[in-house]
Amino acid sequence: MAETAGWPAHPIRYVVPWPAGGPTDTFGRTIASELSRILGQPVVVENRPGATGAIGAQSVARSRPDGYTLLAPNVTAFIGNVVASPGTVRFDPLKDFVPIGLFVDSSVVLWAEASSGIRNLDGLLTRARQPDGEPVSFGTTGSGSVSEQSVEQLGRHFRLNLLKVPYQGTAPQLADLVAGHIAIGAVDYPAASGHYHRGRLVPLLVIGRHRLLELPGVPTSFELGLKEPDFTIWNGLFAPAGTPPAVVSRLREATRQAAYSEAFRKIAEGQGSRVIFQTGDEALARLRDELDSRRRFQHSLR
Repeated sequence: MAETAGWPAHPIRYVVPWPAGGPTDTFGRTIASELSRILGQPVVVENRPGATGAIGAQSVARSRPDGYTLLAPNVTAFIGNVVASPGTVRFDPLKDFVPIGLFVDSSVVLWAEASSGIRNLDGLLTRARQPDGEPVSFGTTGSGSVSEQSVEQLGRHFRLNLLKVPYQGTAPQLADLVAGHIAIGAVDYPAASGHYHRGRLVPLLVIGRHRLLELPGVPTSFELGLKEPDFTIWNGLFAPAGTPPAVVSRLREATRQAAYSEAFRKIAEGQGSRVIFQTGDEALARLRDELDSRRRFQHSLR
């Protein structure tokens, strides 16, 4: 009790299960900085990439549940990974963690590299349907990732000839897309927006329910009838199961303040993302719904 009452008494470890430079890292570092200010202790970001986020997640699941080790995953590390690799993932997102809060939603956009000659979705469909043509290469950040499954969904629906190219994370995938080493890639708008504004990427499709204000002329996957799963990308913060309720409560309030801080809102909203704060039963319900819909989709691929 005394230890809980004095929390936090020393620096907090904030594990991001993806490489530095990607959107999960950017959002995580901003939240961590705000938490440091609010809690009065350093919140130190540690990147632990690998196995589509599983390595970092598993390390936190096995950590002491004292509030000094936290996990900042996205939907791929927590949902897609579990569904795509049930035999190898060694954590349960519903049993091994307690949600502190989901704090931002981002839209994934299917992009073409500017010199590829693909200017819109119809252009992609024409290119990838040529019976004797080479497959159109697309990047993926791993088994179960939105970048993989959303393009697989599109390819199956329209019977496209596609070639999957795996990457360790969003940052290396995006670098190869911009360099022209792959033709298309599904990357969230915040990560790709700078390259889009510099004319290096062409938006083809918004993966999700709503058109982006920044891309009003780009259709959505929902408009094409691709409504399940909903491939919106969320980022959030979790603690190991068994973390004292008093610590969880304080972390939730601090994270809520961090998410709605001017610094984080500027980063998120300036890049086309939506600041949210879902915690407790609401966050758990979303996780359960997404696990169910992704499992149905995964089964349909067999």
